[in-house]
Amino acid sequence: MHLCREVVMEVFDFHCDTLYKSMMNDLPLDADIYEFKISDLMKASKWHQCMAVWTPDDRNELPLQFKDKPLIEYFIASAEKLISECKRLKIPFNDVNANKSLHLTVENSSILEDNIENIVFLKKYGVKVATLTWNESNCIGDGVLAKNPIGATTFGKKVIDEYIKNNIAIDVSHTSDNLFYDIASSNPKYILATHSNSREICSNKRNITDEQFEYIKSKNGVVGLNFHKYFLSDSDSYSIKDILNHAYHFLSLGGEDNLCIGTDMDGSDLVDGFSSSSDFKRLYNSFIENNFKKSVVDKIFFENGVKFYDKL
Repeated sequence: MHLCREVVMEVFDFHCDTLYKSMMNDLPLDADIYEFKISDLMKASKWHQCMAVWTPDDRNELPLQFKDKPLIEYFIASAEKLISECKRLKIPFNDVNANKSLHLTVENSSILEDNIENIVFLKKYGVKVATLTWNESNCIGDGVLAKNPIGATTFGKKVIDEYIKNNIAIDVSHTSDNLFYDIASSNPKYILATHSNSREICSNKRNITDEQFEYIKSKNGVVGLNFHKYFLSDSDSYSIKDILNHAYHFLSLGGEDNLCIGTDMDGSDLVDGFSSSSDFKRLYNSFIENNFKKSVVDKIFFENGVKFYDKL
């Protein structure tokens, strides 16, 4: 039995929706309404937090001032807000070599709106990771809830090629299986699933199959454990132990160097026992108490994420 102990936190979290929540509420990133708390980052030894620009499938879920504007304007405003907040809070922006940083990512490439030239804005603001879809179909391809998925559209195949050319890692979280294999057939240099669990452990189709994990692993990609309770268990009860179950499974597939964290804070129903970023120490201790090697836990929490991001 391992005793619970004080932990010097080092975290690399591949996904949260705090930036969207900040845009919707017109509040600073250090307001007290978020599950990801800037104060926890400040207290940590090292913390890298990916901040997604989430574009909902339904325009009515956008901030009011952007509902009738080109989606790329919403992306630019979100990026500018993150840069401004980083300056105000004195947190490095998009700096993998710093001890702490906030990184801009894209969740749902529908922001491109059939215009391949809009990728220039992603490059301008340093986006290194982007999903192609959210849950429904868009101009690029099918999300996991698409009724008749066909994979990548003609435009989507161009986007995939341009992302590969521009060293933007393709995030397969939210993609349909058809779209996943269209991405794989394009032989991406960098591929990951920022916030997805194992479909073998929880059958929700937002999770990835063992075959998909093996492909990501073969490309030296990473998979971030998602803390959304409905992606963790098929039962009616959810706990931190369910996160460990997914970690056990991915590790059994040889994923020690490929497993990371992708909490989905501020964008999901978090699992019981992890209500905010303040619970990372509790989660870390749960791994140790359940006989995970410290060296492996450190890889999952921080080292694998930094190693992957540093390649981009």
